Amino acid sequence: MEKHYLYDTHIHTAQTSPCGKLDAADTVDYYAAHGYAGLVITDHLHAEFIRKSDNGKGWNHVIDLYLDGYRAAKKRGDTIGFDVILGAEMRFEDNNNDYLVYDINEAWLRNHPYVICREAREFYEKFHNEVLIMHAHPYRDGNLTVFEDAVHGIELINTNPRHENHTDRAVDLAKRHPEYYLQAGSDMHQIPDRCQAGIISHRRIRDSHEYAEVIRSGNYDLYAPQFPQYINEYHQLMNGR
Repeated sequence: MEKHYLYDTHIHTAQTSPCGKLDAADTVDYYAAHGYAGLVITDHLHAEFIRKSDNGKGWNHVIDLYLDGYRAAKKRGDTIGFDVILGAEMRFEDNNNDYLVYDINEAWLRNHPYVICREAREFYEKFHNEVLIMHAHPYRDGNLTVFEDAVHGIELINTNPRHENHTDRAVDLAKRHPEYYLQAGSDMHQIPDRCQAGIISHRRIRDSHEYAEVIRSGNYDLYAPQFPQYINEYHQLMNGR
């Protein structure tokens, strides 16, 4: 029987994200106890975080602080055999959208100082061959400014309970773009958010590059038990490709 591996793709930590309320190591323990094989730390990399972190100390200092949550989670994950993957939730200068970026590592972050200080399309044009860019919760709270040509795919299902994510509109967006990669994530910040969504991979995923490989391969399923109707929509979309 083929083994499956469950990963949450969208996690925030108290160590790094100001809106994160849960300790990174505790989050790893909770997810491991609830059947997950791993998770992706996607703390916020926004202008506000950079302004507060820089203080004239430079980009490497910003990244040192940015990686606090990831490193705490990774240390605990390595101890218990749980996969902790590095990602980032970025926001650019020209809009308030959030973009989940994968296929990165610490060196990539350090080698691209102040990487968010550009427009979304500029970021896509410059880096689309290097990283995987997924539009997080594209229609959250009625957002209408979606740059459809600046992403590889979208977070089709986001289960954060404190926002209206208009998943039906995300489904319509995916129908317009059959080339899009699709994923689901819990967008975990607080206790109620934990273990609500993710992807089911047919292979173990140990780092951000391997995560991007799985998404690009299409060899995975979405997990969001609260939203079976959207899982069905996902299957219909995939069967139509």
